[in-house]
Amino acid sequence: MIIKQDQSPNCCSDSCCHNHSSDSEKDCAHSHDPLTITNEEIDVLMDLVQCSYLAVSRFVMSSSKEDEARFVSLEPVYINAFDDSMETVKEIGTVLSELEKKRLISLDYDIPLEDYDYTLHSNSVLFAYFTETVNEGKKNPSFLCDTAEIELGSIALTELGEKVSAQIRHEYNSANKAIKPLV
Repeated sequence: MIIKQDQSPNCCSDSCCHNHSSDSEKDCAHSHDPLTITNEEIDVLMDLVQCSYLAVSRFVMSSSKEDEARFVSLEPVYINAFDDSMETVKEIGTVLSELEKKRLISLDYDIPLEDYDYTLHSNSVLFAYFTETVNEGKKNPSFLCDTAEIELGSIALTELGEKVSAQIRHEYNSANKAIKPLV
């Protein structure tokens, strides 16, 4: 699906109000090119419309001996089931990363959801595998990291994401009204 954004020479929205003349268009904080959104991305946006926020995490390796030895190994991690495979998690992670690049969602690892039980993430087969991998690495004296960590966070629609989601819902509703029942 292609979503058209405001392409007028004078851009004025809640987040931006300026005139695109000469070099000022380069300074614009948002794009005026149409967005291409996949069905998978639409599914995530509609989930966020329904729930407002979704849980996300990332897997981090660190060293208990070296303060600055800290590496993000996998992000973003969205778990649907305890036994989600690496492939499944990477696929949804790619979708989430693309939505973040398009500025439709924010991935906040420092803002966990209140009253949300993250055991789906922390007790997942994938995090257990990650922890086991780090523990195996500890047996090698040259392996720097000895601690497997999980950072818990949240996914939310941005202001642009809310606008795009509303446009998608509007287009979907308009398309469904145009289809007449065969009864």
